[in-house]
Amino acid sequence: MNSTYEVEVKLAIEDIAEIEERIRLLGAERTNIEVQIDSYFNHPCKSFQATDEALRVRERRPLDHEGSTLSTELVELTYKGPKIDTTTKTRAESSVQLNDAESVTTILESLGFKLVAQVSKKRQFFSLSEMTISTDEVEDVGLFIELESIANNEDELAEKRERIFKVVKDLGLDITQSIRESYLELYLNR
Repeated sequence: MNSTYEVEVKLAIEDIAEIEERIRLLGAERTNIEVQIDSYFNHPCKSFQATDEALRVRERRPLDHEGSTLSTELVELTYKGPKIDTTTKTRAESSVQLNDAESVTTILESLGFKLVAQVSKKRQFFSLSEMTISTDEVEDVGLFIELESIANNEDELAEKRERIFKVVKDLGLDITQSIRESYLELYLNR
């Protein structure tokens, strides 16, 4: 499998508007806003919780600037491998675009995969160089900022991680407060 690596840092925040202003002051551009509904599945023969893997169907519902849902809906099927370091949520990731969340869910369930939980969030995206920054309002979980960069191979991992750490510091946040748990883990442990 030819995977890229998602290098990611997540931190809990108190005030989304304040963080978004800091993000803009760094020169980041707001790109889009959407509601994401993530359906997580467990393998029929092993526990993804035990292996630190994830299989997710994501429904993406773009919003306009007034917060109304646009007619377009995007669907992604994503596999995430185990985290590969102890300070970030870096892991191999493979995704495919689909057009029908209900059908892919039916296929997965027919193959024995079990729906574990659905996690919904409103996500605001910003772009800063080769980095995506998002602020997330996660239903029943809380408010967060995520900083993410894609490494195309293992040689790029350290550089991408250090760039994220610098932006975290520039935002006035403390990297030692980063959260390695996924939103699914936080949702299930609440």
